[in-house]
Amino acid sequence: QLPGAAAMGTGTPPSPSGTAFEETRLHVFTLDYPHVQIPFEITLWILLASLAKIGFHLYHKLPSIVPESCLLILVGLLLGGIIFGAEEKSPPVMNSDVFFLYLLPPIVLDAGYFMPTRLFFENFGTIFWYAVVGTLWNAIGIGISLYGICQISAFGLTDITLLQNLLFGSLISAVDPVAVLAVFENIHVNEQLYILVFGESLLNDAITVVLYNLFKSFCQMRTIKVIDIFAGIANFFIVGIGGVLIGILLGFVAAFTTRFTHKIRVIEPLFVFLYSYLSYITAEMFHLSGIMAITACAMTMNKYVEENVSQKSYTTIKYFMKMLSSVSETLIFIFMGVSTVGKNHEWNWAFVSFTLLFCLIWRALGVFVLTQIINVFRTIPLTFKDQFIIAYGGLRGAICFSLVFLLPPAVFPRKKLFITAVIVVIFFTVFIQGITIRPLVEFLDVKRSNKKQPAVSEEIYNRFFDHVKTGIEDVCGHWGHNFWRDKFKKFDNKYLRRLLIRENQPKSSIVSLYKKLEIKHAIEMAESGMISKVPSSVSLSDYHEGKIKPLSPTEMENMREILTKNLYQIRHRTMSYNRHSLAADASEKQAKEILIRRRHSLRESLRKTNSLSRERPVLAVCGVFF
Repeated sequence: QLPGAAAMGTGTPPSPSGTAFEETRLHVFTLDYPHVQIPFEITLWILLASLAKIGFHLYHKLPSIVPESCLLILVGLLLGGIIFGAEEKSPPVMNSDVFFLYLLPPIVLDAGYFMPTRLFFENFGTIFWYAVVGTLWNAIGIGISLYGICQISAFGLTDITLLQNLLFGSLISAVDPVAVLAVFENIHVNEQLYILVFGESLLNDAITVVLYNLFKSFCQMRTIKVIDIFAGIANFFIVGIGGVLIGILLGFVAAFTTRFTHKIRVIEPLFVFLYSYLSYITAEMFHLSGIMAITACAMTMNKYVEENVSQKSYTTIKYFMKMLSSVSETLIFIFMGVSTVGKNHEWNWAFVSFTLLFCLIWRALGVFVLTQIINVFRTIPLTFKDQFIIAYGGLRGAICFSLVFLLPPAVFPRKKLFITAVIVVIFFTVFIQGITIRPLVEFLDVKRSNKKQPAVSEEIYNRFFDHVKTGIEDVCGHWGHNFWRDKFKKFDNKYLRRLLIRENQPKSSIVSLYKKLEIKHAIEMAESGMISKVPSSVSLSDYHEGKIKPLSPTEMENMREILTKNLYQIRHRTMSYNRHSLAADASEKQAKEILIRRRHSLRESLRKTNSLSRERPVLAVCGVFF
């Protein structure tokens, strides 16, 4: 190399250490897949889930025959088989952390935010009875029954201990909210049955987590002391109550925050999702019930935050929440199908068959026995048809599927057998029970949900009877749920609403509703030009010329927003929320009603104008004669 070559740029410059750098050239086209592998694969999975949903709804009769969850699991099985056949290794298993931290929260948030709170609290005693006592009944019953089967040496299951069977019974007894939502919203059962089964699936999460962690810790202990049992009982209450308190607290903080967002409307939906997810991960951080936390937070925000945010923010929250829950649910069922295919299975006819049999028997016995007890305290007892649908609707799903994968193989040498049994139970409940529950509901003639919107008169009668029942309870000295609801409403109006809501809204009554409707009608007439700005001849004698200050655009916009948000929602209650089909746009219905009212007003105005024009000649003729 020439001495001046480096200076002229024709050679490789030496590095400070004396070694030459590797020379690189500019490439026209490069591929760097590892750089974008994770976000690229996540995007593909979400795209696949969305395309699967589109394909499912192309044939309009298919959703009425087969639940969407069944077809999504079949798609996952097909993909898992392709991956297993192409790579000759087990496809990726759904990570339990991914499920519990990212996929499950949007589904529970959507269900809790749009849950009918009145119906939930009216049936809270029954829901709590099924969730707590029913879950303990199923877990202990299934665990002891399977332990009895394991004592038969011919089945080859003698190495499974009693604590391991109780642990397996606790995770397999959990009714899954994702599976319940996917099936029960398609069959449109009445609101009471829906809230009983779905409420049970939400509350029994706390019981399942406590029992699962309790028996898992017991299996890892060499000796179990009495103090450990009492610690488990105390943990049982702390997990559930602690999750609820965290959710309510962060729901109040969210409402207080949105009180000051009237000038920054664009970030209002963000607070709803941030505070709800913060409640979930905070509860999980303290090993409390995340589902209970996010449900309590969502119900609190629905009561207070909704009155602070604008109508556009509410629409954004509704659509974005539905999109997240729909995608999460689709990914969960597809991943369940994909994770099924692989080499992580161990088959034992006796254990798998008796697991499925005991799940059905103990679920049915639990519902029928517990209902006989709770019917004594219910004003409207549950019928045999209702009990059958509740027992038949105990679907298992992704929660027990994820919990079984969390078992440490060193402590549970038959983990693969547990995984196989869980998958069989999930597939049986989702496919067999999920497909046949609609024909059974039709055959038994179970009451369906009422899609008709209640009229204003029905609302008035409901409020009237609420006050009457509260007064009767107060006179009789009986502290029922009407009494406590009235006390909470007074406390809410006196303290909470003043602190959490931006402006004190006027109390809803017939008089204020009538005044608001009249104001809205007057504004519509003024906008349509039916009210003349020139005073009539009758009032000319009392008319004094003065300068009328017109309303600013901001004041007009605020007035329209208040009328749009409050008046229309008072006269029309929102229908029950369905995650698979959005209701008609409220603005379209509102615009249609306003158009009808304007036409009616114009027709009345023209009729009055014509009657006046016909009266004037008569008056003139009378004047001539007189």
